Amino acid sequence: MANGKPSASPWDSPIFQPLLHEAGLAAQTLYIGLTTLRKASYQEPEKYYGGFFSYTIGLERVMKLTILLDSLVENGEFPSDQQLKKAYSHDLSKLLCAVREIREKLDQSELRWKLPHPEIIDDAVTFLAEFAKTTRYYNLDVLSGKAPSLDPVARWFQVVGKPLLDKRPARQTRRNSEYASAIEELMGDKLIIRSIREDGTPVTSAGEASIAEYESEYVAKEGTFLCTALARYVIEVLRDRGHAARGAGHAIPAFGDFFALFNNRDDLLKNRRSFVMR
Repeated sequence: MANGKPSASPWDSPIFQPLLHEAGLAAQTLYIGLTTLRKASYQEPEKYYGGFFSYTIGLERVMKLTILLDSLVENGEFPSDQQLKKAYSHDLSKLLCAVREIREKLDQSELRWKLPHPEIIDDAVTFLAEFAKTTRYYNLDVLSGKAPSLDPVARWFQVVGKPLLDKRPARQTRRNSEYASAIEELMGDKLIIRSIREDGTPVTSAGEASIAEYESEYVAKEGTFLCTALARYVIEVLRDRGHAARGAGHAIPAFGDFFALFNNRDDLLKNRRSFVMR
């Protein structure tokens, strides 16, 4: 109520529905991308391509929403389309730098989430930025004769997968190696296997297949968590800017309804195999 009269509905605002729909689109592409990445393996490499495709689209849109709302809070208006394109285009690295700058000026005691794996995260973001801009076209580039870069799946394993595997407890690695040796001894001359691991190395035996399957699952779980935690880090800033904009009298949706899943602690996110909200 204001001066005894009912407040105008937020649906009457020209910005409410576009913000609502954009948040919904960002959330859905993030959930689809993360679910697909979690199911990726050396036997289904298409899930890496599809997962990164949807995830990077969702992450870009969440970061741009965050920047838009911060401008609304600070300046009373959104930046123009040309200003956004000139400053960021589709560069996830530049967008994340902007989100970090916004985050630094917030009340740090109100912020809960941090970025995981500080020794890996910058390389991961660089990879995601390259995928969003260029390497998502890798297979078409190869077919059309363009000088190819490294396959993005192999690149992901180079900058994220291998460092994650190197961080495993030694007993876990040893146990898997012993299991692979047992499988090889039992099945080695009974199977013909021809496949390729994510890093491009061949899989030609039962033992190699056992190790490849284990390492695929490990990187799918830990790598998907890294991507989930990166999105959570950004979404926390988005929520803050949404609250601040509503406090300033702007018609802003409750973004938490779309991104509630991201407000979970690490162990719960790591153990999820699907992020699709029903």
